[in-house]
Amino acid sequence: MRATRRRGVLTAVVATAAVVAGLGWAAPASAVPAGLVTVAQSAAESSADKSAFASCPAGKVVTGGGGYLPAGSSAAGRVGLDRLEPLSNGTGFFVTMREVGPVNFAGDWGLQALAQCATAPAGYQVVAATGAVGTQYVTASCGTKKVIGMGGRINSGLGDVVLDQVVPSFDLASVTVRAVPVQGTSPAGWSATAVAVCATAPAGLERIARIGTSASDPSDSGLKACPAGKGLYSAGADINAGNGQVLLTAINITGGNTVRVRADEDADGLAGSWSLNGYGICGS
Repeated sequence: MRATRRRGVLTAVVATAAVVAGLGWAAPASAVPAGLVTVAQSAAESSADKSAFASCPAGKVVTGGGGYLPAGSSAAGRVGLDRLEPLSNGTGFFVTMREVGPVNFAGDWGLQALAQCATAPAGYQVVAATGAVGTQYVTASCGTKKVIGMGGRINSGLGDVVLDQVVPSFDLASVTVRAVPVQGTSPAGWSATAVAVCATAPAGLERIARIGTSASDPSDSGLKACPAGKGLYSAGADINAGNGQVLLTAINITGGNTVRVRADEDADGLAGSWSLNGYGICGS
């Protein structure tokens, strides 16, 4: 029998955000997207679903972001991301992580949200598309503009449906998300939303990818940096063949130019092979 979990209970967000600009990054400001900074926001540790909102400084707009379970947490394999969203008004990046699986996770765990913020590029616009109920793949398109940022969310999944793909297209025309029901659940009435941050082809725009190796391991992680002289607008990830038993636990951004991703098999593991890809959008 499936035990009742704390549905829809989200812990409060810590009030103070930390702005981190260019940690360990020697590229001059003129060589990166104008005004680029990373903003971090944490949610207090507890044993409940939680959200965190990283707010952009005045005069800047959100281009992307991420969220992650702190390294070494005993909640790995018991929690998964279900919202990674650049807000439509450009003010910041909202992250939600939920406990998943047939029973509650008894321990406390935390959540970190990150926002990439910059001076608004020409043609800045945030586009969202929501799929029909129960639709796993949803795509948001930028039309004649280019994708500089990405995100997605699960609506009414409540821990029984998680994100396992937030990926920009090869030509940076669109963003596709995939929603996956968690093993052992029969969710109803849920949907997925894809979010694309669009702009008029900023200078030096390119997609980078870290392609993981297929294996049957309890977890996988990896990183990918922008080319020299470029900064990171946004980050995404893709779990391949996870089948609702591999949970996305980190899309992290370090140094203003590097994507770090992580995924963990759920509590009873996955016998088959799976892999994890990481994606970024860089610019100058």
